[in-house]
Amino acid sequence: MSSRSYKQFCGLARALDVVGDRWNLLIVRNLIIGPLTWGEMRDHLPGIAKNLLSARLSQLESDGVIVRRDGRYALTAHGRHLEPALFALAAWGETHGAFRATSDEAIRLRYFMTSLKGRLRSQARTSRLCLDIDGELFAVTLGPAPTVETIAQPRHDGAPHRHRGPIIAITFAELRAVVFANAAPRQPRLVPLAKALAR
Repeated sequence: MSSRSYKQFCGLARALDVVGDRWNLLIVRNLIIGPLTWGEMRDHLPGIAKNLLSARLSQLESDGVIVRRDGRYALTAHGRHLEPALFALAAWGETHGAFRATSDEAIRLRYFMTSLKGRLRSQARTSRLCLDIDGELFAVTLGPAPTVETIAQPRHDGAPHRHRGPIIAITFAELRAVVFANAAPRQPRLVPLAKALAR
């Protein structure tokens, strides 16, 4: 818990005691679709000082939000409970003012894929697909509990990764158009994904 507690008997204040410090929610965002090493985390948080990143990771780990295994940070079950709140904050941020990237803002595929996960609606029928977005692989499951996860690559033994569903090669720009601009997908295999998006 942060040393600067609000000292209020309130669920929101208690939550902010844990994740309210600057960078904490962005660290959680970066782990929603899969684990990261310290270096990968730093790459996805341009502008954070090395010592501050280490302090934030240590604090979130001691608070039970994240865990470090085999040199990679991941969300705990407790940390995963933050997902709906983060998705709601992201949706609010996307509608608050003009939502356009400026020249000084970082754009990362991981940010976008986390947003995509938050936009997927629950459906009765389960289907799976693998998106190859400019060489990075993501497993997408559509259905009652939709999810998006990174597929770590390359495997150290050189063997191909096993994943269910068709592999669909698409550029970041094409996928952004489908998700944010409601553009009709050019590839028929992306139609189920487009239909699952909350508009």
